[in-house]
Amino acid sequence: MQWRGSLAALFIAMGCVSKKEMTVDLNRVILGKSYNSTKVFRTAQHVVQAILLGIVVPLLILLLIWDLTDNPNPVPAVVVIAGLVMLCFFFSYVFVVPDDLTSSATDRTLAIASKIFAYTSRGLTPEAALGASKIILSETIASAICFTDGKQVLASWGEDSAKCPAGTPVVLRTTLNVINSGEQSVFSRDASTETGGYFPRLRAGIVAPLTVRGHCVGTLELYYPRLSSIDMRQTALASGFADLISTQLASFELERQDELTARVELRALQSQVDPHFLFNTISTIVSLVRTEPDKARSLLIDFSNYYRQTLSDSDTLTTLEHEVEQGTRYINLMQARYGDGRLRVSVDIDFEVRDCMVPPFILQPLLENCIKHAQRETEPLSIHVRAFETDDGLEIIVEDDGIGMSEEVCAHLFEQHRREEPESITADGSVKRGCGLALFNVLQRIHFFYGEDSGMRVKSQEGVGTQVIVELNGEPHEPAPLTA
Repeated sequence: MQWRGSLAALFIAMGCVSKKEMTVDLNRVILGKSYNSTKVFRTAQHVVQAILLGIVVPLLILLLIWDLTDNPNPVPAVVVIAGLVMLCFFFSYVFVVPDDLTSSATDRTLAIASKIFAYTSRGLTPEAALGASKIILSETIASAICFTDGKQVLASWGEDSAKCPAGTPVVLRTTLNVINSGEQSVFSRDASTETGGYFPRLRAGIVAPLTVRGHCVGTLELYYPRLSSIDMRQTALASGFADLISTQLASFELERQDELTARVELRALQSQVDPHFLFNTISTIVSLVRTEPDKARSLLIDFSNYYRQTLSDSDTLTTLEHEVEQGTRYINLMQARYGDGRLRVSVDIDFEVRDCMVPPFILQPLLENCIKHAQRETEPLSIHVRAFETDDGLEIIVEDDGIGMSEEVCAHLFEQHRREEPESITADGSVKRGCGLALFNVLQRIHFFYGEDSGMRVKSQEGVGTQVIVELNGEPHEPAPLTA
């Protein structure tokens, strides 16, 4: 709940509420009490308003009538009227102006936070630091601002900022102390403890830490002409902005770790090369070397390209045409094993969608499932692959006329930890791992690149066949490369 403290600091610094009010309100939220001070304050306002309108104002009007009746001198009446006018001003100031000011300050604070989030949502890069610097500096009376990562300047803005470009080494002693301690500090160059640094004409400043998981990863620094320019509001603003950015950096770090974990899982699933398929395919090619050397050569090329692609990087999107080529290589190897009469495959891809970007390795696992789980003992298996454009995006359908599945099996296909009975060996000698794992792997890839709005549906009927529908909606998201 770090965001609560950062926004609270900004609200206090920008005049939305008093520190006492904010502390009381936050404590009530933390403790989970139902008492709402805002509602109580509003009720008190209404009570006082009723008293003013129901008692004080009528009494003043009666006093005005009494003065005009008993004393024709207009001076007392004028005094009473002036009192009524002052009361109206007082009423407006007490009950209208504070609410308007608070509402305006609140809206302004939230707008500033939203603008900063827009820059720092993908980490504190030099570009993000520069954008945040321009926003923050305009909200303070500081003459210059800079962000550091603890070792060098990321960005600076304001007076003499051209002399402090990105990449300038950190030399300010206060910055180094804040990096080590994680505590905000105010410094003055007039003191003997601080000399040198950036913005030499600015004699004082505030250095606030940017922390992620309790570790200081950088600083936000505000520079002022003199120490007397720094008051409680300036220190509260520096602390509030630093906490706000720290919260965003922590959120980005969590997202980055989740993304890295997802990539590692995808690579781990991708690297699960079935040794039985490998050995049986090599044996098939070897058996054709003498009798059908041209076919053996073609299969060897397909085999080489297939595994080169399988072991390549799975972090980037590929075209649908490229994905179909990979599936075709797999089918060619399987047809060499089973024979063209046992395995028939047709592909119908609309020309308009051939260049559409799709997650890698989503078609081959579906084709593999058809061959391993749908094939009958003696009858041939037909597989039909289709792809076409829809109103929401792209749809890929893989259907077969195999043995099908029961409704009970279909209901549990996408469970990650689903396991078959003791592992069995399929007709081609490979391990029958269970179609649930392969489908879950494909679904993870779809969600990784396209989000939760995309996915898969399976329709199956025992003795008739199975249809797997892949729905890719919207635009894909290809994450930026991650560095270790």
